[in-house]
Amino acid sequence: MFVAKAKSDFAANRMEYLYTATKQQKYCDAVFFVRSRSFYVHMVVLSACSDFFVKNQYKLSATFSPFDFDVIDAILKYCYTGEIILGIDDHHYKKFIELANLLGMEIPPRYKTVDFYNCLEVLKLTGDSKLKKKAMDLTLENFKTLHKTQDFLNLPASSVIEILKSDDLIVPSEEDVFNSVKLWVNYDDASRKIDLAKLMSTVRLSLLSTEFLVEEVMNFCKSCEECVAHLRQIILDKISSNNKSFIQRETPRRRKEIKIALVGGTDIDMANTIDIYDGEKKSWTLSKSIEINKYRFASVIVGDWIVIIGGENSSKQTLTSVDYIDLQNGQKYPLRSLNQARHNLSSVTHYRDSSTDIYAIGGAEVTNIEKYTGHFLASVERWNSKTGEWKIVTPLLVTTDLHSASVIDDNIYLTGGRVIENQKNISTNKVQIYSVVRDSWTYGAQMIQERCDHSSVVCKGKLFVGGGYSYQTDTSTDSVEFYDPIANLWTEFTKLPKPLKSISLCCFRDKILCMGGFDGNTQFNDVWEYDDKSWNTVKSLNKGRTLAVAHVIPYDSII
Repeated sequence: MFVAKAKSDFAANRMEYLYTATKQQKYCDAVFFVRSRSFYVHMVVLSACSDFFVKNQYKLSATFSPFDFDVIDAILKYCYTGEIILGIDDHHYKKFIELANLLGMEIPPRYKTVDFYNCLEVLKLTGDSKLKKKAMDLTLENFKTLHKTQDFLNLPASSVIEILKSDDLIVPSEEDVFNSVKLWVNYDDASRKIDLAKLMSTVRLSLLSTEFLVEEVMNFCKSCEECVAHLRQIILDKISSNNKSFIQRETPRRRKEIKIALVGGTDIDMANTIDIYDGEKKSWTLSKSIEINKYRFASVIVGDWIVIIGGENSSKQTLTSVDYIDLQNGQKYPLRSLNQARHNLSSVTHYRDSSTDIYAIGGAEVTNIEKYTGHFLASVERWNSKTGEWKIVTPLLVTTDLHSASVIDDNIYLTGGRVIENQKNISTNKVQIYSVVRDSWTYGAQMIQERCDHSSVVCKGKLFVGGGYSYQTDTSTDSVEFYDPIANLWTEFTKLPKPLKSISLCCFRDKILCMGGFDGNTQFNDVWEYDDKSWNTVKSLNKGRTLAVAHVIPYDSII
């Protein structure tokens, strides 16, 4: 017996030929009309896809008439070639699925590949188990960013519960899990509070502090009797054990390996690269060259972006430009420019329930390039992720630059800075507090040490401020102090190993790191870590870096 097979694409080529024949009205044995347009087909081909075409041959016109021609063409193309070719939007895709279901046709999943940008949509739409698993894995790994997106807010309750109950969910703390529940419910609280008890069952309440349970969780869940009863028991257990021998009833979530990105500097060459710390390998590397082409700018993290705000160029011009570096591909893209040119500013990110804000605060502007003179700024502006616009908000109480800003809850704490008194530069110990809710500034408790050109960071609910320069004494400082927002009190902390200005503080895995700095002569590459007793030297930077900002970024970032 002789057996031979044609090429693997033999059948596909024949079906493509038949599909082309429908456009030329060749060899067709049926035709139906939709809004004066004719569709010629081969019934044997259509009937192989679904019995609907055989049983309803004379109703095809009525069946197809509610649908756009693009959708009809795509369905017929699929019947012949097995390909879904849709260069169209989600509305058309949903109509495509609707028509396929009406015709009793099984359609393959929309996505052949799943990535960070479509994983939530794949999770919601696909029935393919392999694609769904990959989408779920990506969602769990990138939850910190994804739970603030519109796609997450549009998920059904069942999908949210499936995500939040997973042991593999990667979050900085269990507070983030609760906050995601709060965000999802508040998006449409009238219809979603019915699922509150099921959603709250995914939150590992014993991992939360008693204070957070009482002030945040209990207040949010007060309308749900089932939740309140469970919360009271958890709180009583914690209180009765005096928070010492209380045994956690749930295991902590898995935490994703993360990196540090040290961004910026006091010259363009320095600022065109980023120092990257690998928390797994415990080593520093320099990023590829990124044409930022400015320095003395501010930077913040927004999801998978490092946003670069203001700064100076090589000609000493103060800039309004704003760009972002996409951590997924390492490329730089422009954003809407500031209203006011500024350098030596501070910037922070604040997350709302459904959007993200960036604040550009104070700074300075050079007005005479030849003499390098200018003025300090009191103005503050806010960028919103929904509008993409910068809007002027309430100005500072004190005009200043070379300050540092950090966020605790809905308050921005602006510490120290360089101000002018009696026509002289001085360093201040004043603290200005901005209420995001009220759009107003008030004074907070003053720092122990006056300082400018310093760094601040929030770690374990406290605001730490370190290093800096005093114009009054013309010296850098090794002083570190921390602020308790509840007590409204500053307390001295363990001093840095040496007096430095232009340092970068960072909270990394619940420990404070101090990087780089300048003593008036040398740019240092030292890195110190505080271990609850003292500052210890750890792996140094590749080169000295000053006036940079440290950001914690995902481990899979590409820069």
